[in-house]
Amino acid sequence: MNERLNKLKLNTVLGVIYQVSLLLVNFILPRFFLKYYGSNVNGLISSITQFLSFINLADMGIGAVVSSALYKPLAKGDDEKVSSIVVFARKFFKIVGFILIAYIVVLTFVYPIIVKDSFSVLFTVTLMWAMCISQFGQYFIGITYQLLLNADQRSYVQLFINAVTIILNAAAAIFIMVHGSSVQLVKLTTSLIFLARPVFMYGYARKHYHINYKAKADPNAVPQKKSGIIQHIAYMVYQNADVAVLTLFSTLSNVSIYSVYVLVNNGLKSFVTALTTGFLAMFGDMIAKGEREKLNKSYDVYDWMIHTVCTYVYSLSGVLIVPFILTYTRGINDANYNVPLFAIIITIAYACNTVREGMFVIIKAAGHYKQTQKASLMEAILNLSVSIIFVFKFGLVGVAIGTMIATSFFGIYEMHYLSQHILYRKPMKYIRQLLIDFLSVVVIAVCTHWIHITTYSYGVWFVNALIAAVIAAVVLLAINWFFYSDNLRTMFGLMHKRISKA
Repeated sequence: MNERLNKLKLNTVLGVIYQVSLLLVNFILPRFFLKYYGSNVNGLISSITQFLSFINLADMGIGAVVSSALYKPLAKGDDEKVSSIVVFARKFFKIVGFILIAYIVVLTFVYPIIVKDSFSVLFTVTLMWAMCISQFGQYFIGITYQLLLNADQRSYVQLFINAVTIILNAAAAIFIMVHGSSVQLVKLTTSLIFLARPVFMYGYARKHYHINYKAKADPNAVPQKKSGIIQHIAYMVYQNADVAVLTLFSTLSNVSIYSVYVLVNNGLKSFVTALTTGFLAMFGDMIAKGEREKLNKSYDVYDWMIHTVCTYVYSLSGVLIVPFILTYTRGINDANYNVPLFAIIITIAYACNTVREGMFVIIKAAGHYKQTQKASLMEAILNLSVSIIFVFKFGLVGVAIGTMIATSFFGIYEMHYLSQHILYRKPMKYIRQLLIDFLSVVVIAVCTHWIHITTYSYGVWFVNALIAAVIAAVVLLAINWFFYSDNLRTMFGLMHKRISKA
């Protein structure tokens, strides 16, 4: 038990460090791309990134299913079963690597046609190939060991490696940009640095696990493969629909605007996700050992934490995101980044998405892929269809509406499913939490409505952001003390204990 909690703490701390590093780098680098290469190139990079991510369809969701399959043998110390799953995963992901090569070849001929009005074929193709190199290392070497480490509650290993490579990449990229080199060289350098990740994970796994690489790759050791495939395809369509729709039916400038606003909200999502690092493996371990009572108690606190943190950060985003973006893009005049309606809708969509991801952790831990696959498909179809219908009339706002509707649908479905099939909680618990979230957002909005930032400098923005953050914190503390005093006492008690030990 102590080992499990210690791993959870270590994973959470490293998760926060990694996500803070990622957040800082993700805010710094796009500004340099906008400054040195312009909005169209920034939009092109975002678009290529999304199209390259479609190759994740080829892994067919096996990654998530492999993780679920590993929990039980790892908990029992069954090295032979672990070896069988690892060997199966290695062979499978090598096939995905070859599919990636074929996909890039096809994309080389097709994608430049889509953006031919903005960039030459040579420019687009060289940029694309420079960006895809690190993915080869991921599928041919690293992903199997990443899944193994995550399932064994050792996410801290890859988080440390990732944090180091992210910082090295940022320093190298900025150096190259400042010295006037091409965007292709920047992206090639990034890919080569990120190749170090799978190599180090492979070395760590070889040293710390007794894996028999001659074991039979038994596909039956990984159940629910078909359901994992359906879930994965649905999620990839849902996740990448917005940029794909904007690329095909709008402009690269709109892709750039979208990517900058999503950069902020995705950064907030990553911060919340960092707080949950390790919970998936912990919940999986509890389910594997049949610890139902502990699972429910742990999930109660976990769910409250997700909702409370999401309410806090996304309420602040709603107040501060537009002036931040206008400060961030000051001096960039080749696109209009002042789109407040889009900002509000995409912020709501990402708040729903972050809560949705938090709840889906328990579905993955239980391995309920087949049972939830229809809802995942409906979420993807909703996002894609609504975005396509609305993009022609509403542009950026249209794709944001599609995301918000699709995510809200799946979030409501998750609450019902968890209540009926995994946690057996009363649905009223979720409804009560949502009502408290809504009350908190309204009170924060009323208390901060006077904040109007019209001078676009980081100093002015920071002062107002600090004021808004304090107001939001006081509001949330007051409301949660009234409705969830036990959870707050537990949290403050843990904090006091940690401070006393320090």
